[in-house]
This record gives sequence, structure tokens and C-alpha cells, in this order.
Amino acid sequence: MTTARVTIVRDHPDDVQDRPVRLWLDGERLENLGYGKAFTRDIAPGRHVIKAHNTLFGTTLDIDAAPGEEVRVRCMNGMTGGGRLMVLLMGVAYLRVRLEQLPSGAVGDHS
Repeated sequence: MTTARVTIVRDHPDDVQDRPVRLWLDGERLENLGYGKAFTRDIAPGRHVIKAHNTLFGTTLDIDAAPGEEVRVRCMNGMTGGGRLMVLLMGVAYLRVRLEQLPSGAVGDHS
């Protein structure tokens, strides 16, 4: 059987570059993903669920992987709306984690 691959990268320029993001794939705990890091794993073709959590907020992304395909996902840990105001007023802000599937060949492309 031909495998597929998933790559999760955390390199968005608007990422706060703080607080590791915990990753899961199909319920299996993977690792903490720090800013500027990437995680790659071979997977079976088909539907999979990626979960990311920064200990405050979490999100999930469903992906479909075709045989031989590399599914690319960007993870970002950024401020919520009004986050900068919260930092000014309280000295802290809630960080929201996001996952987005990228087009082929887009990992590391900030456009």
C-alpha cells in the first residue's frame, strides 16, 4: 500500500513565537511544536484529524490524504481579537491556535 505524508509547520510571521503548541494526529499525542519547527509523518491514505492546543485554546482540522500525497498544514499561535489591547491593559493576552491546510508546495511560503 502506498503511504501519504503530513507535514505541520509553525512559521507564520504573525505567530507570537511563544508557548509551544501540542499536536495530536487521530487521537495520538505527537509532540510540542515550537516556532520555526516542523513535524512530518507518513500516514495511511484517507481521512485524518489533526488537533492543536496551546493549553488555553485548541482547534482541529480534518484532512484527506491521497496515496503518495503530502498534505501540508500551517499551525499558528496568535492573539485573539483585541489581544493587543489586553496586553496594554492587563499585561496578558489570550493566544488562539489555528490550523490551515496549505496548497502543495506552500510550506515555508509566507505569501
